Amino acid sequence: MPAMYQLLSQECDNEVLAIFAYMVYKRHKAEALQAILDIHAGPPTRQELEMFYLTACTPLMRNMYIQQAQVLMKRLVSSTLEQRQRELEQDFFATKIGEQLAAVQAHQKAKRTWRGWLADVSGNLAVNFVTILVIAALLFGFRGLDTMLGVFGRDSGVLHK
Repeated sequence: MPAMYQLLSQECDNEVLAIFAYMVYKRHKAEALQAILDIHAGPPTRQELEMFYLTACTPLMRNMYIQQAQVLMKRLVSSTLEQRQRELEQDFFATKIGEQLAAVQAHQKAKRTWRGWLADVSGNLAVNFVTILVIAALLFGFRGLDTMLGVFGRDSGVLHK
């Protein structure tokens, strides 16, 4: 086990985060070594390697590696969840329920034309008109029944004239 990995794994909450933090450290180390190669046009000296390692082992740098690892993990989880969501949506729309939903949506779109609007308004007006007729029939029916029963009661002598 590399010493840096042991330091990172002691500070991380779980093993996966430690692995990601170690990956961030290794990327930083590769970038630093490449910068040294570019500057000196040769391999780094032992002193340069020791300075890098001492700098990388500071609590501040280890904390930076862990924070970058957390960001990487969040991005990975987020992108994985987004991809899974897209797959589930595609599966849903490929099923019978999805087909029925698409048919309902197409029907609703067809109703959005002026003819569909006119049909809805006409239907609602017809229902309202029939409701008014039923209420009027009941009202006049009860009034007629009351009149008929009143006449019958007076004629039969049950009610006083």
